[in-house]
Amino acid sequence: MDASSSTSDTAPLWFTPESANVEALEQAWGSRKLSQVMGAALGSFNRLGHVDADTASATFGVSEGTIRRWIRDGVPPRRIEHVISLVRPPQGAFTQERADLLFARKAVAKIATEPENATALWGYKGYLEKWDLAIISINHMPVLTVRMGRNDRDKAADKRLTAGGKIIEIATFPNYFAAVVARSELLEDVYPFRVQLRNTKLASGAGKAFLEDAPRKPLRSYRKQARTTIRQTTSD
Repeated sequence: MDASSSTSDTAPLWFTPESANVEALEQAWGSRKLSQVMGAALGSFNRLGHVDADTASATFGVSEGTIRRWIRDGVPPRRIEHVISLVRPPQGAFTQERADLLFARKAVAKIATEPENATALWGYKGYLEKWDLAIISINHMPVLTVRMGRNDRDKAADKRLTAGGKIIEIATFPNYFAAVVARSELLEDVYPFRVQLRNTKLASGAGKAFLEDAPRKPLRSYRKQARTTIRQTTSD
């Protein structure tokens, strides 16, 4: 979907173009990073590990030379929205993550202050048991994603947790909602490096992927008390 095209007021939220913080993206997308972002989103790299110019040119409707110029000099302002719409998660993804974070923080507070009520609401779902948050390195791509699973999962669930890659970091949280808070805050922290994976057979995590060298804190740091503010990561 071209972000420059108009969307109706009734269009599903998920399909609305991302209202990106372009300045944050421009700072994060150096020449090498932009190539990685494009390659990861399109699932197409050349033997040097850069985006395959032929695939990118066909996707963006420009010449291979233009793709190389964008990587070298940056995407021109008139085309940046189009590029963002093809390599980034849509606005609906960020909006949902924000809602998930707010709800999860309230749930964590309820578990602490109203344990009986919390048990009635979520105990039967296993949400009050320990949950793991894992960072997965995607096979053959410079990309990570983040997934959750119950700490007492069986072999089948463990296989789903690692599908398409391998665990490079994992941390256990006291309940499901604490893990959601940590996941949401981690995804906020790597906002400029997020990509929407395409042409992928991943069972989950294609919309929560980010470049492997995105600056990030260790998962254990998110086990501390949840932050009470939410940074503005997209423009209004």
